[in-house]
Amino acid sequence: MSLVSVVIPSYNHAHYIREAVESVLSQSYANLELIVIDDGSSDASLDYLRSVNDPRYTLIEQENAGAHNAINKGLSLAKGDYLAILNSDDIFHKERLSECVARLQQGVDLVATWIEIIDNKSKVLGVKEGWRNMLPWSIKKPDARLIGADDFKLNLLFSNFVSTTSNVVFSRKVYETVGGMRNLRFAHDWDFLLRVALKFRCELLEKPLLKYRIHSTNTISSNRAWMLFEICWIFAVHLKDFSGELLLQSTDLDRFSHGIDLMANSINFQGNDKVFWMLMQYMAAHQKTENFSPEEVLLDREELRAEFIRYINV
Repeated sequence: MSLVSVVIPSYNHAHYIREAVESVLSQSYANLELIVIDDGSSDASLDYLRSVNDPRYTLIEQENAGAHNAINKGLSLAKGDYLAILNSDDIFHKERLSECVARLQQGVDLVATWIEIIDNKSKVLGVKEGWRNMLPWSIKKPDARLIGADDFKLNLLFSNFVSTTSNVVFSRKVYETVGGMRNLRFAHDWDFLLRVALKFRCELLEKPLLKYRIHSTNTISSNRAWMLFEICWIFAVHLKDFSGELLLQSTDLDRFSHGIDLMANSINFQGNDKVFWMLMQYMAAHQKTENFSPEEVLLDREELRAEFIRYINV
């Protein structure tokens, strides 16, 4: 039985961390290791995490460095043939790893699933069926959108229907090829998925095998302007890699027109088209080399990022 490594980045979720950890250690798939990276929690999280006694469990404590950093630390320590991530406020269904690993062993490289949306008391609010429902924004012409295509990659261009880093199980080959999470506060999972989808076979398993928690301290609610900047950044970085391959490749005028309609009716900059085009211009003006990546400079230099964020329409 292949080893599965699960990484939990933990930060100030004392009310939820026990459920997260227990949902991993009680999986029907027993051959696993659980690596928890506590990212400088200041609440009671560590009191519980230090008390867990299971030979499959490892706790690493570090100063606060951000979720993407904590995830990358855990992935770098993982020994498994397959890798999974669980945020410290989410919950795995008991059969999640068994179901996902079964698909990975049949040739899929990354698996996501439907998810149950739960509140702060673990009450189920609904089921998100990938790209088929709970859209992040309204669509004026539902028949002319990417969501009409039963295609993981196409729909990933439209929005991050996977919703969370908790909702990915993938092979070691994926991690070794694509790398970990980049320095994005809100969209590191979407960026990772787009990089993976370009090179590997991804699948949405149509079963709700993850409980994704919505509560007042979700990261996504903390800074809307920064989040919208990251959405524009995602499109500026990735759209060019997908548009030619998936949407505009036909020389037939009708098919070309259909591709244009798909893009026009599916890509939504939330009123920040200007910022998207400024980001595109910035990246075009600064050539990417082996030692220099203009898109990553935008993420690492706060003062440069702020020049774009001040134009964000919230």
